[in-house]
Amino acid sequence: MNHRGFLLLLLCLVFASGMSRGDGERLVLVEEGVSKTTILVQAEDAKAALAGRELQRYIARMSGAMIPLLQDGEATPTGDGIVIHVGVTREVAALGLPIPRGFDTTPRPDYHEEEGYLIKTLGNRLIIAGNTDGPYHGTLYGAYALLHMLGCRWYFPGEYGEIVPERRSITVGPLEVLSRPDFAAREVNLGGWLPSSKKEKELYREWQLRIGMTVERPYPVAGDGFLAFLVDPNDYFESNPEYYAMNEQGVRERGRTVRHTMLCLSNEHVFEVAVKSIREMRDGTRTFNHFKNGVGISPPDGVPYCYCEACRQNSQNFTFPRYVHRTSQSEEFFGFAAQLAREFPDLYIGTTAYSLREMVPQGVEIPQNLAVCIAPISCDVLHPNDSTLWRRRDFVRNLKRWRSLTPHITIYDYNPGFLLGCFVPERDSANMAINVRLYKELGIKGMTREGRKAFMQTWISNYVMARMLWDAESDLDEIKDDFYTTFFGADAGPHVRAWWDGCEEALLRSPMQAHEDWLVNHIYTEAFARSLMKHVAAAQAAPATAQQKERIAAFALIADHLLAFGEMNEAEKQLDFHRAAAAAGRMVERHKELHEIYSFFHEYKPKQEVRRAFPGGRKLHFEAVASKIDGSEGELVAAIPMEVPFKRDPFNEGFVGGWYDHEFPMDDWESRDTYLTWDQQEEPLTEAGHDYDGYGWYRFTFDIPAGYEGRALSFYCGGVINEGWVWVNGQYVGHKDHKLWWGATHSFDMDITRMARVGQTNSVAIRVLNDAEIGGIYRRGFVWASTKTETEKGE
Repeated sequence: MNHRGFLLLLLCLVFASGMSRGDGERLVLVEEGVSKTTILVQAEDAKAALAGRELQRYIARMSGAMIPLLQDGEATPTGDGIVIHVGVTREVAALGLPIPRGFDTTPRPDYHEEEGYLIKTLGNRLIIAGNTDGPYHGTLYGAYALLHMLGCRWYFPGEYGEIVPERRSITVGPLEVLSRPDFAAREVNLGGWLPSSKKEKELYREWQLRIGMTVERPYPVAGDGFLAFLVDPNDYFESNPEYYAMNEQGVRERGRTVRHTMLCLSNEHVFEVAVKSIREMRDGTRTFNHFKNGVGISPPDGVPYCYCEACRQNSQNFTFPRYVHRTSQSEEFFGFAAQLAREFPDLYIGTTAYSLREMVPQGVEIPQNLAVCIAPISCDVLHPNDSTLWRRRDFVRNLKRWRSLTPHITIYDYNPGFLLGCFVPERDSANMAINVRLYKELGIKGMTREGRKAFMQTWISNYVMARMLWDAESDLDEIKDDFYTTFFGADAGPHVRAWWDGCEEALLRSPMQAHEDWLVNHIYTEAFARSLMKHVAAAQAAPATAQQKERIAAFALIADHLLAFGEMNEAEKQLDFHRAAAAAGRMVERHKELHEIYSFFHEYKPKQEVRRAFPGGRKLHFEAVASKIDGSEGELVAAIPMEVPFKRDPFNEGFVGGWYDHEFPMDDWESRDTYLTWDQQEEPLTEAGHDYDGYGWYRFTFDIPAGYEGRALSFYCGGVINEGWVWVNGQYVGHKDHKLWWGATHSFDMDITRMARVGQTNSVAIRVLNDAEIGGIYRRGFVWASTKTETEKGE
């Protein structure tokens, strides 16, 4: 009988109650706290030895019975008692059972698919044996699968996230389970955004194995900046600067480290040196990161490019501004990587389709030993792969095209998907239930995701991912029901689930396509967060054990954190920056409280105290903005209205037409909210969710009362994406430069003293260019007067 994974063991495993399926004798492992069995572990197999110890330890915690553990060959169980064979013991080896085994690194389509385990009862024997060759941990996965069906759970790393039920008697019924994972790669690494201690990393690795994740990647790791290790600038830059990328100013550059250095891929000698380096790596005369069955290469993070004449000529000049604001590099990079792969057909060349090279290259033949890890950093994280919205739809289209070129495709995405922000809830778990099944259908090798210590945000999505990557047919509702009832109790659990499901459903309903939480502030509003608090109150009032009440209290902090997020945004909308700062400060306090309860909920580091995307940085920002209008540095003259006239300019006529002139008629202009980007408030132009790209104009007026003569006056705008130009009273003020929509600060403050008319009505025109389908004015703004005179401000 071939079962897909952990969940289906429920059909054939019996515990605690002593019931059986009725087609054979049950095995009593422990009876009323007394061991009735012996664990016999395969000799000289460290992975099997760990599996034996874990079985012994968790059964002891469950029942109080310490089962004797023996190593095969050193001792033999006596009598007719039950024996749990862990690994391929000599007796098991003689049975000729279909136990998965082997590890063949030869490049081929079914590479890395030998993993799995067998759990089988045979007479008085319980056999748990799997593939432990190479990187595999089959026997250990089998042991955890057995413990899982005995009621043990590992929802989060460490003791905080585990459930170990009390069972004085442990009984298993007749079973035969051969389980193989649906995907070879099943990983969420901790990433480098937030720090982790050595102990936390150890706990996390243990947890990965307990839930069926992999701890080694099947292909050579292609980390950011690994490319330059092939032509190390420490060896070659002084003698051959032409091997390295030229910047836009015409200067060859050496990064501050090897991993920050980009190569000139058009230089034929660069390829020659790279080949020489790989040969030395293969021969063991040169070391390289993650060099096992091949070599991983990837340009530095960001948008590295070589602007030399040869590289410019080689470029096919494909641009995808909705993804990244530089020329695509897919053809150059994958052409280089494919050439290396052909040079070494017995090795894997690991690469990344990320940033400038996310799209499938044109005119490049991809060898079958080229492994591509796709990292869709601009993808929509609110919706799953069956969405008709264009960002997620086109990710699937691109993924299918990549898969048609090579069988060695893995996905490197992000969990949390909100890359920079305030750690608000995501819907990764719900999306995963749909995404994984498509990945299986396409023959994707798996996922190697970038994670972080942010479980207050990602919740159980890592656990869900691990379960579904082992068995793509796992039922998400069953997983959720199991978690909420066992972790919070049968009475409180449904209320906690209702809160999280409410967040997931709200994100799904929106046509917004984003991966930053400041672009869902129209979804996670103060009113929405308050509407969910009834679930928090119900969970707190429900009967629960002391431990469950502690978990409910932590959940309540997460819920209050989302409420503070909504209050912060509502206050900012009303230009009440002191209240916004207080709400951001409350978010910081919730982070600290949650960290004290369980460090994996959230980790804080100094950079978050000042970077505006995070609550600590937002608090500082709001306090600084408040000082412009609370009398400490200045005072409020006028606020940008919530609704202002707006007109699209698809043919770029506004500049020549003088739309910035305060007398230009606005009879056919519409209106837009100035706190939200225009795509947050507009109906999409198409069923695929495409929003308007191009120029747009905002116009509004404000009055400057008498008495401000001689005062320095400024116009503060909370944000403009991606680029902006400002006029006051028909006179040009200045330019807000173009910046990537999700990774930059978009506010600005411009001196308008010369253009302003004190004692009169003044007009403002703002021309905006949005080329990423996410843009416009957002976060409002105001005109303010410095407490200093114009002369003092100039000094």
